Amino acid sequence: MDRVARALFALSLAGGIVWMLVRADTVRAWEAHLAAWWMDPWVRRGTTAFEDTYMVWISENHLVGFQVTAECTAVILLAPLLALGAGLMLSTRVSWLRGILGIAASSLVMVLVNQARLALIALSTQQGGLEAGYEFGHRFAGSVVGIAGFAVGLIVLLAVTGVRRRRRARS
Repeated sequence: MDRVARALFALSLAGGIVWMLVRADTVRAWEAHLAAWWMDPWVRRGTTAFEDTYMVWISENHLVGFQVTAECTAVILLAPLLALGAGLMLSTRVSWLRGILGIAASSLVMVLVNQARLALIALSTQQGGLEAGYEFGHRFAGSVVGIAGFAVGLIVLLAVTGVRRRRRARS
């Protein structure tokens, strides 16, 4: 019965991945609105969002929109971790509690890392302008944060799930 429940759980995670990919526009809009909501009190002159775009004032009369594209969404970081989590849950060497906690913790890390990345892009553009600031925030710093964040998410997943060794049969 445990293996059946694990297989159903793994299938539900796979279904979640498929849903995020099929409904990517909905996920990206949620990410943009989340970014605008939490950044608003911290960003000079505030933020707002519309559909999959969050907007930041970079000068007194210049509002810039940052679209959360397919390349900028947390889904591309989250999907592989959820797939790995599903695979780990198929193994009886991962306890239910640790498996669910590891998947939840690594998912939270990925969402937070991507939100930090979106803020970094907005703030660097606000500070350095559309040319240098955006290029630095999006292409360099944002990429570094995304890659490092994925590594942290992977480490969190593996550390929390704590795959147990197989017990040796006593002779």
